[in-house]
Amino acid sequence: MSIYLGSEGQIAIQRSAVGTGAQALATTLEPGDVTVSERRFSADFPSSVLINGDHVEIATQDKSILQLVKGHAKPDGEWYCHIDKAGGIRLYTDFDNAIIGKKSDALELVAPTKSQKLYIRTQDESYNFVGQTTEWSLTTQREAVDLTVLGEDFRDSYANGLISGQGQTSCLWEYKYDKPCDTWKLNKKELPHYYAQLLLRLEQGSLFKGQFFIHYEPSNSVWYQADCVVTSVGFAFAPQQLVRTNIQFVTSGEIKLLIGAPSNKLALEDNNVGRLNTGLLLQDSYSPIDLETDD
Repeated sequence: MSIYLGSEGQIAIQRSAVGTGAQALATTLEPGDVTVSERRFSADFPSSVLINGDHVEIATQDKSILQLVKGHAKPDGEWYCHIDKAGGIRLYTDFDNAIIGKKSDALELVAPTKSQKLYIRTQDESYNFVGQTTEWSLTTQREAVDLTVLGEDFRDSYANGLISGQGQTSCLWEYKYDKPCDTWKLNKKELPHYYAQLLLRLEQGSLFKGQFFIHYEPSNSVWYQADCVVTSVGFAFAPQQLVRTNIQFVTSGEIKLLIGAPSNKLALEDNNVGRLNTGLLLQDSYSPIDLETDD
């Protein structure tokens, strides 16, 4: 009989636009909203709507050519974004540069010749392991459903009740990619600070897709998969102690318990493909555990 240690558990999350988050944000791009020399533009919604590293789709509402990125001549496009301190948006071709936000790495922009009505929607197919995670838990339960008010056709469907879940994760708080964590940039990792930003994103919703690995190995893993909503984020401070953040969440919709080989590309229900990257999970000694992945 095999015995498994808790240090094998890990969490991978996808920056999701499911549920209410799938609703596109409408904005009007004026010629004066684009600062070509700074490679940035502004939108008429709060800067908290987007988070550094978000993969966004930008499209014109009338299907005309999008006049924003230099050399781009299509009605829409997908890029990674960075929000600066003034709320300006820069666009990048990859996640790593979007997190850092350097002007020299941003895409060159052009000012539109006239006002353009746009839709902006976050979408990301990649699953990224959350670094600095020290522990997590997930509880699933079956709700009792009152069937007396349902017709017979519906009773059979709901007789077994509905499955719901809730959980929590604790992390050593980190908010920037810096030594000794700058190698994460090469592997597209999420930092615990993302949960706190996600909770404040009212327009898009505090949603993410989660993969909760009970046991991880390239050929035979066991994990839960569910859509989740962040409900609370707390910070714990004590003298001479590491700062920790505790995240509470609930599941939304179907919960799956899967067994198999999670390859680099994992098929999802909507036929999109997500990428699994290597990750770090901290042991009690806070030394990282390297996680293998197939190339």
